[in-house]
Amino acid sequence: MDERIQQIEQVAILGAGLLGTSVGLGLKAAGYAGRVVGVARSEETLAAAKQRGAIDHGTTDVGEAVKASQLAIVAVPLGQFDRMFQQIAEHEHDGLIITDVGSTKQSVIASAREHLKHPGRFVGAHPMAGSEQQGPEGAQADLCRGKPCIITPGNDTDEDALATVEAMWKSLGMTLIRMSAHEHDVQTATISHLPHAMAVLLVLVAAERGGWDVASTGFRDTTRLASSNPPMRADILMANREQVIEALNTLGHRLDRFIDVLDRGDRGGLLAMLEHARQVRDDWVAHRDDIE
Repeated sequence: MDERIQQIEQVAILGAGLLGTSVGLGLKAAGYAGRVVGVARSEETLAAAKQRGAIDHGTTDVGEAVKASQLAIVAVPLGQFDRMFQQIAEHEHDGLIITDVGSTKQSVIASAREHLKHPGRFVGAHPMAGSEQQGPEGAQADLCRGKPCIITPGNDTDEDALATVEAMWKSLGMTLIRMSAHEHDVQTATISHLPHAMAVLLVLVAAERGGWDVASTGFRDTTRLASSNPPMRADILMANREQVIEALNTLGHRLDRFIDVLDRGDRGGLLAMLEHARQVRDDWVAHRDDIE
């Protein structure tokens, strides 16, 4: 593990759910020798995270965790970021570095700029790792390993804070990608938020048209994301709704063309679309060691 991280005496994980607990487990597995403090609203969640070995101490008091920490990782649902940043600001000190796991970045950075005393010490991050599981019980020490982590520094981002945050995510085995917050939201709308919306719509179509008796692994795998936490996903889709709508509009144009070739009985046109999609996906998978 990077010496920069080992010099940190205490890390606060603000949100001991699936991803927050997985980060704690990952830090421990990577050899982090400092103290990890978890924050959650319920004692039951904290007890579960501690039982898993992800945290050394749990508290419902954000101030208790933040004031003695050098690094804070915000891992709460997007709808709670404003309140969390407000609570952090009450106990924020010059030596505190803050990062997050939020699925959108423009909204999170705007909230950090509004509420934090030292927004330059905040480094936006989005580890592209997750599961349809919920809570600390579903956490995994290797959840982040081999996955991309998008870092979205701004012009005023503190260089020391940036180096520390990048070292932390690297210690979990992640591949770092830097981009602007806007570019992040455009790209994740396409490859993360749109697939979730499509999984939901597929389930709703099946609920309307039927077919459950013959549905098998293909339908199960295609609709896996529909089992994700609904309040959390609603927050994500609403926070990035402008880019999600753009992605849905693009999908709509593609869907119109798909319907057209079927309606005209154009097997050649249909085959060309299927072959192109297969080739694009196969090329992507071939260059991604983390895709199984």
